[in-house]
Amino acid sequence: MKNIKIAYILIVFLPLLLFLSCSKEENDNPADIDEGLVYSGGMVLVEAENAGFQMGSENGFADELPVHTVNFTYDFWMDTVEVTQGDYDDLMTVSYADYLSPTWQTTYGAGDDYPAYSVFWGDAALYCNARSRAEGLDSVYTYSSISGIPGSSCQLEDVVVDLTKNGFRLPTEAEWEYACRAGTTSDFYWGRDCDPYPASMMDSTEMGNFCVWYGESWEYGTGNANYGTHPVGTKEANAYGLYDMSGNVYEWCNDWYGAYETGPQTDPTGPASGPWPCMRGGSWGNYAVYLRSSNRTFYPPAYDYYFLGFRCVRVD
Repeated sequence: MKNIKIAYILIVFLPLLLFLSCSKEENDNPADIDEGLVYSGGMVLVEAENAGFQMGSENGFADELPVHTVNFTYDFWMDTVEVTQGDYDDLMTVSYADYLSPTWQTTYGAGDDYPAYSVFWGDAALYCNARSRAEGLDSVYTYSSISGIPGSSCQLEDVVVDLTKNGFRLPTEAEWEYACRAGTTSDFYWGRDCDPYPASMMDSTEMGNFCVWYGESWEYGTGNANYGTHPVGTKEANAYGLYDMSGNVYEWCNDWYGAYETGPQTDPTGPASGPWPCMRGGSWGNYAVYLRSSNRTFYPPAYDYYFLGFRCVRVD
């Protein structure tokens, strides 16, 4: 009788134990933070010199093709989190006499630790210059004049970007994707691929561990505490110690949006000109497919301002 009970327990519970074991292994985070990372001034050193990766995706949208090899000849520093409302407001206030703070609403997330949003490319570039001056570094962006009011969707006229300067700037698309992937080749930096992910409540919960996305923000609707942006750095980081690379707010890149070139590239900086600057990372209002490491988009005129933010990079 005892042997029959043991056999019954094995038949009933062993498959369940195996399932739980496999599920845990599949959902383990492969992007544990590298213990050897170097931090300074809210930034982390992304070791990219002599490193290469495959940029783009064959499983995404047409503008992610062709997949091509990118190599870097330098390391770069990147903000560990998106620029916050507190840091943005403080620096812009003392740097530009006519600065007008964006209207950050509690509906979409308001507070010093929330990401700065309603920030256009010109506003972000002005912040980068101000941060460079504050730390005694060379400005990357020069321009003939400012059209509009700093902080209020301004544009820089005749802007010139000098990537040889050591000041703060927006990341190139290649730098952004390399940093986001953090050594992974999967769609998401936590080791998962998009299709059909997320396909279950467990999948959605896992996504929520790493990013602020539609499933734990937009779908709740206005009036819910989870709706809108969330404070930065509250999710799990990727292996390079970077938070919110997927979701929360879209992040401006330095590049103009355009088609990828074919063949291997070294230190690519994107098209020389174009109608729209590029954005990466997806936002709190996006489905999973738009939060993939390779996904890219641009700013359309009708885009909602409360999705737009940024983070900075710097090269010694």
